[in-house]
Amino acid sequence: MVDFFKQHWTYILGALLVHAVFAAIFGLTMLNMQRNAPPVPLAIQAVIVDPKTLNDAARQQRQQRQQRDRDRAQQQQRDEQARREREREAQQREQQAQREKEQAAEQQRREQQEVQRKEAEQRAEQERQIELKQRQEAEQRRQAEEQQLRERQEAEKKRAAEEAERKKRAEEEAKRVAEIERKQREEAERRKAAEDKRLQEARESDLQRQLQEEEANAAADAAAASSPEMAQYQAMIRQAVQRRWNRPLSARDDLLCQVTVRQTSAGVVLSAKVGSCNGDAAVRQSVENAVISASPLPTPSNPRLFRPELTFNFRPGAG
Repeated sequence: MVDFFKQHWTYILGALLVHAVFAAIFGLTMLNMQRNAPPVPLAIQAVIVDPKTLNDAARQQRQQRQQRDRDRAQQQQRDEQARREREREAQQREQQAQREKEQAAEQQRREQQEVQRKEAEQRAEQERQIELKQRQEAEQRRQAEEQQLRERQEAEKKRAAEEAERKKRAEEEAKRVAEIERKQREEAERRKAAEDKRLQEARESDLQRQLQEEEANAAADAAAASSPEMAQYQAMIRQAVQRRWNRPLSARDDLLCQVTVRQTSAGVVLSAKVGSCNGDAAVRQSVENAVISASPLPTPSNPRLFRPELTFNFRPGAG
């Protein structure tokens, strides 16, 4: 109910004003009738009624009623016009509010479009700047690559020219050296032929002597190789290598590796190579490292037992 009054208070106020006007008109009419009314006759007086007066009074009352009806109709018409005017004004205000709302929405949409347009322009400008920078960098790289290519080509041409010149000089020098070597070979061949003839005679005499000595030495070496002294010599080498050996975790308890050592007459190890071995790569490398670490190796008491290249079996823990 309160909301109804709040929404239609203008209509209610207009209706109250109309009723107040009607009440005022009615009151004024009643007062006028009372002033114009004839005096009330007393009951004991005789009244003479003039028909004309009655007709005039009746006509006046009809006119007053008609006037009141006209006034009421006019007032209703004015009220209707006022109501229509208020409705028209309310509709105009509503339309104006709607237009303002639509204008505000349109303005907001335009502002958003303007912001989007500016953002799109900024993005496009940024993309253009990035693309321009990329093109500049690509052009710089291309120019740098072309410069490097030219420099490489020039360097290659220079190297080719130098190589051709060097090859030419080398060919000339090779021809000169070949000619000198040819002459030297011819002279050497003449001298060699004479020397060969002399040496052949001496070699034939020495050959017989050397054969006899080698047969004697071979017999002595064979006896020494199978002697207990050779076994003792190899045992000394195994012990020296075992003292230097760092046992890997993967080494087997029954490890057996064949090792070939190249050494000087003083026992200095020149190289060590593991041949057949039941250990992995780490074990083989550890044995070779141990042989090198044991340098110089023990030397035999009998010089005939020494071998520049000696092969022995490495078996840790064996005597």
